[in-house]
Amino acid sequence: MTLMPTYSVEELKRIIRKIDFNKTEPELLAELVYKAIRTGEGERERLKHVSKRSYELFKILKNRRIFHQIKEDEGEIKKLKEVPAGAIDGSFQVVGGVGGRWYVLFGVAQVIAEAGFTLRPTIVVDGGIEPLDSVDESRVYRLAEVTMMLGEVKALRKIVDKVGKRDEAYVLIDGPIIDPPMYYDEDYVKERVSALRLCHERNINVVGFVKRVMGRGFLNHLSEETGEDLMDFTSDLDLLSTIMFEGFKSEARPIYTRPIDYGEGHEIGDKVAYVHNIYKGKGLNVYYSYYKPSLRGRIFRVEYASFKSLEEQELLEKFRQIMCLVNQVWTIPGTEEPSLIVIAHNKCNVRRGAAETIYYEIMAKALSEGNIHLWLESLSY
Repeated sequence: MTLMPTYSVEELKRIIRKIDFNKTEPELLAELVYKAIRTGEGERERLKHVSKRSYELFKILKNRRIFHQIKEDEGEIKKLKEVPAGAIDGSFQVVGGVGGRWYVLFGVAQVIAEAGFTLRPTIVVDGGIEPLDSVDESRVYRLAEVTMMLGEVKALRKIVDKVGKRDEAYVLIDGPIIDPPMYYDEDYVKERVSALRLCHERNINVVGFVKRVMGRGFLNHLSEETGEDLMDFTSDLDLLSTIMFEGFKSEARPIYTRPIDYGEGHEIGDKVAYVHNIYKGKGLNVYYSYYKPSLRGRIFRVEYASFKSLEEQELLEKFRQIMCLVNQVWTIPGTEEPSLIVIAHNKCNVRRGAAETIYYEIMAKALSEGNIHLWLESLSY
């Protein structure tokens, strides 16, 4: 018996890229490769300039104490290991579309450590299927995301009863505090703020762990504070990728930026700022910091939800505790993300293949044997 080789997802993607490359017309490929070489030379010069500018900015920002180290404080670590903690995350897939009928398959996971740090937290997983009728596919995806987010809000309320039994606790959200960042619906905002306020009343610190860094609010904030021209950089990530690399090398340990209010640095007319102001009008303050846990690793944004305005020293102390909890307590050596977040993400993940298989099962039950060929034929168009 001949055994088939096994490939990782990345290896399969690499094979597919190679196949697509080889299938491209030789004349077109030659022209594109030539243009790529010319473009690469120009990009190399740009990167040299950005690298030099980044190092200059790093020295300026270091002198202004923009960067903070995550120090190993044994007493603080021991204390935070005993604090109850949890995490929530959700995911969804949209399938169907035949005749304007779509199905949203979503999953939501709660990871609960009622007694503090443990390698075996309690895991609660919930899921659902919601039908949606629409001819606009983009609208369906927007509604699907909100459906999933309402599931997360429900999970946040449930987790309060599990971890909110002591003087203080933490709940990590896989994503931003204001989520979706550019979505406004009065009922949804009211529901989300209500759940966050419940956490605040029970002394539960809600922390958002954002993996996809987008926007330029921090860049604009630094430009206003320092008076420096930062036009060479297009976004927060573009600016921080090199500067925080230099910062990590300089400190030889994980670092994070001085926390600021979420509203600082946003441009007039920015929809993210508009939605943030709606939440702020309901009493919610969001503060954030950028966090780099390893030299060559990713940059994350860490957010904190509060229903009171925090003074600078109070804010610095709160983020010192949050970063210690995230990095020193819940991040396993050799990894970058808190294990609570990793577990929640993996447990709630609705994979595409599974969603399509379940959709076929729905349609098989819905259609009689004599008519199922009509549905199958519609899939080919």
